[in-house]
Amino acid sequence: MMPRRPIDRFLIRALLWLAPLFVLWYVLAPLLLMPVAGWTHFVLGHMFPHAIAAVEQQGTAVDIVTRFVMAAPTDGSTPPDPRGQLVFTINALKYAYGWPMLLALTLAAPTAWREKLYRAVMGGLLLLPVPVWGIACEAIKVLVFDMDPAVALRMGTTPLTRELLALAYQLGYLILPAVTPILIWAGFHRDFLGELLPQVRRAPPASPPMA
Repeated sequence: MMPRRPIDRFLIRALLWLAPLFVLWYVLAPLLLMPVAGWTHFVLGHMFPHAIAAVEQQGTAVDIVTRFVMAAPTDGSTPPDPRGQLVFTINALKYAYGWPMLLALTLAAPTAWREKLYRAVMGGLLLLPVPVWGIACEAIKVLVFDMDPAVALRMGTTPLTRELLALAYQLGYLILPAVTPILIWAGFHRDFLGELLPQVRRAPPASPPMA
């Protein structure tokens, strides 16, 4: 038996779209993440030119190539105190799962296919800053909090900027990837939202309690 309420039908369609779109997203992730790596390199390279040399994509991950030279750990087979350029890797997928979510919501809405295509493309572009934000904040967080204190000192942080960095990292990791696609979808589907939630639109004002 098909659900009668529009919101129930919409949620079922969205869930049915979600699984195959996540598979497709994972397969195409190396291609989809190319602009993310490029914009992350642009942002970090301009904001921290003394610290970041490059951001290089490696499949579904990005390598943060810094300008810091540090001693590498030894295993007994290398000369003592070898030194090399500091490079670390960030998993970019954990910041980019909003794309299949947004596409599933867009395809589940009862709009024309031409409109679906337009909203999917525009929504995907609007979603691009989210993984850029997440990767950039994690890269700076690693340099400030996880590396040698000398590296953090060269980053020139203060107690206030460290607090703001921690907040920005939590925002980019926990909130933005999950919430932003829903907000973008809602912005493109305001009329449909009114159909899904008519009780919100037509709810009568609460009457004062009887004495």
